[in-house]
Formats: sequence, structure tokens, C-alpha cells
Amino acid sequence: MGALELKAQPRSVTGRRVKRLRAQGLVPAVIYGPGMTTQAVQVREHDLERVLRHAGFTQLVTLQIEDGSTVASENVLVREVQRHPIKRYPLHVDFYRVVMTEKLRAEVPVHLVGKAPVVTEGAILVQDLTAVEVECLPADIPESIEVDVSGLTSASQSITVADLSVPEGVEIVSDPEEAIVSIVYSRAAAAEVGEEEETVAPAAPGEPEVIGKGKAAEAEEDEEEE
Repeated sequence: MGALELKAQPRSVTGRRVKRLRAQGLVPAVIYGPGMTTQAVQVREHDLERVLRHAGFTQLVTLQIEDGSTVASENVLVREVQRHPIKRYPLHVDFYRVVMTEKLRAEVPVHLVGKAPVVTEGAILVQDLTAVEVECLPADIPESIEVDVSGLTSASQSITVADLSVPEGVEIVSDPEEAIVSIVYSRAAAAEVGEEEETVAPAAPGEPEVIGKGKAAEAEEDEEEE
């Protein structure tokens, strides 16, 4: 998937006055990264939410910064999003400018595909990791990594980070021994298959949402929201 485009404009409003922007459907943001001074911008909330749905925190976004008659482009990743604790609308966004010729590290979602035969025996499939960290050029960041579970036929099996397959040019830097998928049995199923002790399935981790501010947001968003 190619980089998504998002329009932005330079921002002069800072501090508590950014409430005025939000009333106009605008979200204050900053761009920071190597070789540049932190730049304050603003984006439309509707457009931002669309980009977040498709790009998340791992896919490239091309910011088209419109300043009068000129337009400057920046390739960025969404680093952090601060949201209202109750209403959940975005309060502030950090964009990290990437250098397309320099490798970086990013977290990539892990998606399970296929059906595990062992589940038909009463086993429970547990996804222990929902994302792994990779290192590659910005243009090579995978949208996701698929894990085929159709080969899991017994409780003694698992899938670890070392078993993952990634495109050329992408290196996984997460611990290779970490489990991606493991198998556990309920009490009833364990009795049927002759397990001596019950194995309790841990709760599958939910996908975390970053709501804290990054360093680049500075103190301008330090205010109470109604």
C-alpha cells in the first residue's frame, strides 16, 4: 500500500488557544524528526481519522503542508495521538518525519490466518503477541505480518517470533523466542485428552491505543478538557 496523503497547514495558535481550532474541526499537531526544527501544523479531524484507520502507527503518511500558494511534502509516521479521555476525539498528534534512505524501527501488527485443527479438540488458541518490532527502510514497512495457524495440531506446538516470515529487506528485532501463538486447554478438554492439570488461558492482549503525548507536543496541550 502506498503512502496515504493528509493535508495540513502551518499553525500559529498554541497553548490554551488551541481550543479554538478544535471548535473548527481542526486538530493541532507537530512534525519532528532528524535534521529539522519541530514544526507546528494543524489537520482536519475528519481527514486525520480516515488516515488513522488505514495507516495506524506503522504506515507512511505524506503530509501536504499548504502555506498560501506553496505546498511542501513530508513523509511521516504517526507517532502518538492524544485523545479526549471520555469523548475520544483527537486532541493532539505527533508526526515523525522519516528519511526514506535511512532504516528505522516500527511495530507491525500480527494477524492470524487459517484454522488450527487442535481447536476442534476443545483447545483454546491464544495470541500472545499482537505486534512485533521490525527494522527496515520506511517504504518497506509491512502493513501487517500474517501467521498461518493451520499447522497447529497438538497442545505441544506453538509459533514463535523466529517462525515468522517477512519480506526481503525487513528484519525482525523482537526476541525470536517470544511466543506469537500458544495453545491451552480448558478443564473439561484437559480431562478428555488426559492432561493432569488445568491450564488457564491468559486474556488475549488488546491492541493498545496511545493516548499520551510525545515529547514534541511540549507543554502547549497541558490543559483540562470539558
